[in-house]
Amino acid sequence: MRVYMLITLFLAGFLAVLVKLFVIQVRDAEKLREMARIQYESRETIPPMRGLILDRDLSILASNETEYTLAVDPSVVVRPDTTARFIARALGKPYVSVLRHFNDTTVRYRILEKRIPEEIAARFDGWSCYGVRLRPSPRRRYNFNSLAGPVIGYTNIDNRGQSGIELEMDRELAGTEGFIVYYRNARGSRRPEVDYPKVEPINGRSVVLTISQVYQSIAEEELAYGVKLHKATSGRCIILQPETGEVLAMANVPSIDPNKLHEYSAEKARNRSVTDLYEPGSTFKIVAMSAALNEKLHAPDDRIDAEDGRWVYNPHLKAIVDDHPYESLTMRGAFEHSSNIVSAKLANELGDERFFKYSRNFGFGVKTGIELPGELSGDLRKPLDWDGTTLNYLSFGYGLAVTPLQLACAYAAIANDGVLMRPFIRKWLLDQERNIVDETVPQVVRRVVSSETSRIMRSFMQGVVDSGTARLAHIEGMSIGGKTGTSQRLVDGSYSDKSHVASFVGFFPVEDPKILILVILDEPRHGYYGGSTAGPIFRKIAMRIINSSSTFAKKPEPMYASFKGNDEIRVPNVRGMRVDIAGQVLKAHGFNMESVGIGDIVADQYPAENAPARRRTPVTVHLVGVNHKKNDDMVRVPDVVGMSLRQAMTFVKSMNLEPSPMGSGVVRSQYPAAGESVPRGTRCTLDGEARIITANLY
Repeated sequence: MRVYMLITLFLAGFLAVLVKLFVIQVRDAEKLREMARIQYESRETIPPMRGLILDRDLSILASNETEYTLAVDPSVVVRPDTTARFIARALGKPYVSVLRHFNDTTVRYRILEKRIPEEIAARFDGWSCYGVRLRPSPRRRYNFNSLAGPVIGYTNIDNRGQSGIELEMDRELAGTEGFIVYYRNARGSRRPEVDYPKVEPINGRSVVLTISQVYQSIAEEELAYGVKLHKATSGRCIILQPETGEVLAMANVPSIDPNKLHEYSAEKARNRSVTDLYEPGSTFKIVAMSAALNEKLHAPDDRIDAEDGRWVYNPHLKAIVDDHPYESLTMRGAFEHSSNIVSAKLANELGDERFFKYSRNFGFGVKTGIELPGELSGDLRKPLDWDGTTLNYLSFGYGLAVTPLQLACAYAAIANDGVLMRPFIRKWLLDQERNIVDETVPQVVRRVVSSETSRIMRSFMQGVVDSGTARLAHIEGMSIGGKTGTSQRLVDGSYSDKSHVASFVGFFPVEDPKILILVILDEPRHGYYGGSTAGPIFRKIAMRIINSSSTFAKKPEPMYASFKGNDEIRVPNVRGMRVDIAGQVLKAHGFNMESVGIGDIVADQYPAENAPARRRTPVTVHLVGVNHKKNDDMVRVPDVVGMSLRQAMTFVKSMNLEPSPMGSGVVRSQYPAAGESVPRGTRCTLDGEARIITANLY
């Protein structure tokens, strides 16, 4: 029996071993294999480089720099006290605060410090300690600091977009992570293995905005000065291209510097141009006036009873009053002098449904669809929710709420021959070689009013600036159209006569509008009328744009890289430069310079500007100027066609000629013609085109 029992026990044990082997090698094989792989393999992600954000002229607004993360494995550090002392000294932190990270040896990975800048990380060069690792990672850098800060937005510590363009286009900008698999031995040390996979990260694509860095700077500088001058709490400015809907600038004061987020509250980080609502006041009169004209209820010169400045439309309700009393006004005069009474009467003639339809067609009460996060749709109630006073007060901008962008787009529709465009701020999406992989094209939303109505409204708006409530926005030599707005703010549930929103929206030139500018001041305390506060800010911005000689838009082209066998680049423009400066510019671009003639000034060049040419190609420059020896009384007339009038005058004077400007803007023709030899002091007529914006900006 004992033998049988031993045999039975032996067979049972053998069977148990077989069952265990089956479980290990068959049933749980994959699970155990994965557990083993985890023990000797270590996988680490490789972060991609985030795409750039550029303005329309390809100036880099947001780029990348390298920062470092310091991590430690306390279980394998041999001398934690010495290691902690060195790290504390390098980071400039207390020794005790660093040493405590080494106390818990059960944790295999502990981060000591994030976002270490390169200058601090350089202190670890040449120092190594088993169990301590300094890992590089990309960090966002905003090259123009606070410029367009709320529009561009910012990223978090993991380099993911949190607001603005960074958030809205995070998927395109972020790219795709890669990874590398390390082999880890029994001591925990790691090394990469050839047989293990390594996937390179895919860097993010770059985004080109419609924003102009030049216009954005102008808008922010003048808006900030205006906010300070009029003691306002905040301000907003939007610059649009009416024909396409492109946003050229979107300024907010106060703004933020995304490089120093710790200095700002979350309130300052929002883009008030799309996230904040306000009652537009008199700027909303565009709806009643244009609708009445479009429906042919009145002609531009029809007279309407203005009730001597006070209209009691209901004896039980508050009267509607105007700041300046008139017995009667034409349609044109009512708009120029911003009559509340006439606007209310026009709205009543239109009726609830038609007034609401035109308000909605202008884009109020719905989102514009711009590529920015947090946009609000505004507040425009339907006629079923109106009472007996709603229509009258809506007619001059009370009882609804709009965003600044909605108002700018509504006026852009009038400037654009009555057609409402969808605003957009993303122009191009570029790959790593700066090839355009996606382009935003202008999109028509709807026709709001007829071409004839929009033409009449533009003439009304020109009258507002020339002889109406916005005379301080007038610019000599430029046709400006616009509308002022002054609205009381709700304070503790009632409208306050001590708290206002002042605004002005205008465009130029009236005959063919190319630029629209909206300026809004919140709670100005040094003057509060839109014409006397926001109007002058508009004028300063417009004048600086008019006098700007920068190119309006550059289309990105594929980068030319010599390692790809293509050594061609574009020749820079050196016309009008001194010969020594021209030589430096050409040398910096990789060209050699050859000169023809005697003088100090480059009058012409070959190859011409922007022509593709190989590096080290000689660029021939034709010199003229004060050192001309061949005939001391004769000079060669330079070619200044295409230059701004101011730039051309400076150039002509440098040639010892007398400039005689006609008009303004960009030089369209000149006399004498370029290249002619004329006596010194000859009068050179420079004919500037009247519609200078088209020439300057395109």
